[in-house]
Amino acid sequence: MTKYSMPLGSTIGFKHQHPERTAQRAGVGIFSDEHFQVWPNRTSMARSIRMQQQRKHHLTDWRPLVKLGDGEGY
Repeated sequence: MTKYSMPLGSTIGFKHQHPERTAQRAGVGIFSDEHFQVWPNRTSMARSIRMQQQRKHHLTDWRPLVKLGDGEGY
């Protein structure tokens, strides 16, 4: 898995190499960067996101760049 981060302002208009299997989450703190992670495939990313949705929502939860379909990750 590849991980990278950048300031929020830099994410506007940024072209991710693999947006279909990339997820984003907020950093901790008011001036923290946005964090991105690229999974090896969309199925594993969807499963990770669905697993975190089974608990209470947290600011640092992963959000997919390309919205998950209704049946993905189950």
